[in-house]
Amino acid sequence: YGFSTGGEVTLDFPKLKQARDKYVKRLNGIYASGFAKAGVEHVFGEATFVDEHTVKVTDKDGQVTNYQAEKILIATGGRPHFPPGEGVEENCISSDGFFDLEDLPKVAVVVGAGYIAVELAGVLNSLGSETHLVVRKGRALREFDPMISEALDKEMVKQGIFIHRNTNGVAKVASDGGNKKNITLHNGDTIYNADVVLMAAGRVPNTEDLCTDCEWAPNTETLHLEKCGVKITPRKYVVVDEYQNTNVENIYALGDVCGVVELTPMAIAAGRRLADRLFSSNPIHATSKVSYECVPTVVFSHPTIGTCGLTEPKAIEKYGQENVKVYTSRFSDSHYGIFDMKPEDKPKTVMKLVCAGLDEKVVGIHVLG
Repeated sequence: YGFSTGGEVTLDFPKLKQARDKYVKRLNGIYASGFAKAGVEHVFGEATFVDEHTVKVTDKDGQVTNYQAEKILIATGGRPHFPPGEGVEENCISSDGFFDLEDLPKVAVVVGAGYIAVELAGVLNSLGSETHLVVRKGRALREFDPMISEALDKEMVKQGIFIHRNTNGVAKVASDGGNKKNITLHNGDTIYNADVVLMAAGRVPNTEDLCTDCEWAPNTETLHLEKCGVKITPRKYVVVDEYQNTNVENIYALGDVCGVVELTPMAIAAGRRLADRLFSSNPIHATSKVSYECVPTVVFSHPTIGTCGLTEPKAIEKYGQENVKVYTSRFSDSHYGIFDMKPEDKPKTVMKLVCAGLDEKVVGIHVLG
């Protein structure tokens, strides 16, 4: 991992990056080998629809080939989004750009309040960067159970992350003419002399290259969904039903491009159920579909979060205050039991069970630590 432990602990970040890149390349090779063994043909290029059964692919040399199929699946995923603002796109990197960093920044500014923002802020801070987290409102992970998001907020502050609250986002990012950036926030505050500004302010579906001149998705460019009639929401997600069907009979979509639950395991599960329904001869698979309820998820924050089901506010909204009972626990991690630290300084584990009804059915479980 690039750490030296002789005397003062130091990190060789380029060595860590090289080792990580080598490992990812190996994984890519393993997946490519699996596809080849399964008889999957790879076609590399930019795809656009010609009609509901035909896709045109232009390769890197400009050669165009048409491919026809009885069934077509759109699974183009999503990508990081740069919010509007003077100098934002020119002077910032995305979460993808994080993996291109050759050196560990001395001062890093992370903008965002979701999974990726808190994860990368935690990584940078733990590796030794002076880390600033910019959130639009009061704290990160506002959609999570309040007990969890509040506990994470306290731990991040305790770890030394500078949290800039109620900023309403970034107004301007300016280079000082060298390698430093100055960030002006909408609330008037300014962060000076950052080496890296990482935008993790959300993701958008990869439909920009899917459609031109379609009234439901203005400003999209080349997948030409108007050629086949597939509908997109105002936020440019592909519209699907519970079976991953689009409004066009033979065209399907799944994963982040649909914007339902944007998690890799959900896309895998949806793909398996769709494949079963379309191609299995087993009658039990005729109505196969994935469930988007009670999806367990993990946030690799510092400390880590695990959650599944309804938050306490959502449970009250669904079942009524009088029908919801909550159990909570807060304690120091046993891992730190023998550490020479004051009890109040030891990282905490926080747990909550959200129960509903007379039988106290568990409808939500939330853990940090």
